[in-house]
Amino acid sequence: MEIAGLGAGVRPPIFTITNDDHGGFSAVSVYTLLVLSVFVVATRLSARFYIGRVVQLDDYLLGGATILSIVQSVFVQLAISHGLGKKQDIVSSNDLDLFQRNWYVAQILLIATIALSKLSIGLLFRNLMSKGGPFIANWTLIATIVAWAAASIIALAARCSSPHPWDFVIGKCIDQAILFRAVAAINIVTDIGLIVIPCMVLWGVQVSTSKRVRIIGMLSIRLAVPITVAFQIHYYNSFFKSSDKTWAAMNASIWDQAVMNVSIIATSIPSLGRLVVELQPTIGAFAMTENHGVRSRDKYALSSLGNQYPNQMFGNNRLGTHTSVHGSVEAGDTESMEGLVRDGMNQNVVTIQHTIDLKVE
Repeated sequence: MEIAGLGAGVRPPIFTITNDDHGGFSAVSVYTLLVLSVFVVATRLSARFYIGRVVQLDDYLLGGATILSIVQSVFVQLAISHGLGKKQDIVSSNDLDLFQRNWYVAQILLIATIALSKLSIGLLFRNLMSKGGPFIANWTLIATIVAWAAASIIALAARCSSPHPWDFVIGKCIDQAILFRAVAAINIVTDIGLIVIPCMVLWGVQVSTSKRVRIIGMLSIRLAVPITVAFQIHYYNSFFKSSDKTWAAMNASIWDQAVMNVSIIATSIPSLGRLVVELQPTIGAFAMTENHGVRSRDKYALSSLGNQYPNQMFGNNRLGTHTSVHGSVEAGDTESMEGLVRDGMNQNVVTIQHTIDLKVE
């Protein structure tokens, strides 16, 4: 398809699609999904920093996953440039070798990126599981993810014989279909664990049913990852059965990108819920502190989370902009919800692990 510019003649198409070359479809999936992921992650990290004034390990892991996804997408584009999506009989031997090299690296980076996004969501909820069975289950799951990533990367890196471990077209390799199904199966199991464990903990939190359903619904968005992995398995099965590897790799690469980017987006969404709350003008998110020596009659004060919470402002026993509470609180207007509270605060600050909605008259 060619696009004609006004007064500028005929412009060449961005991606050429022919009967023998469908690489453009892979390229569109790469850039569309990557742009969406980067936008969502940038929104999440901005919200955590500018609203919450805090960046934790899970944020760094998510940022690392996003950077790796960009690098991985570059290698997929290089694979496209050297034959991915083309009929193998029109790909030169040199391009075929470069296609295999680049896709080999892209597949390894794919596992590393997904693993970082999984670890990010696992660490995000670690404060909810500080003891007992949930604590053990969460850290067991995190250890499983690390082991899965390490084993998968080693297996993928060494699946074909040296000195050309990337040569899966004519090289001597292990049964790649079984390897990829095993990698994908554990990928699905760990994602389900990342949904089930937090939901089981949150189910016991004393909140209204509607609020509990909203929170669990937000976590359940990650079910989209196992669904995309199922499609990935299907197209990899077709890829391994096909004699035209460069042509069959197109669908497999599209679902690779879907799994990677959906995993990143699903990791970002639970934290975006807080941004939605902060942007609602009728809802206030507050933390309560005990201010010694400020004013005796205002021993407890409310601090807006929008004003540098929990930034390192505790040296003067203040937390953001303090507002004294004058008036009455009606019993029907109070509702508590379990919070994610960071440790390491000043000893003079009393942290309450609940957010309290107050009606001030």
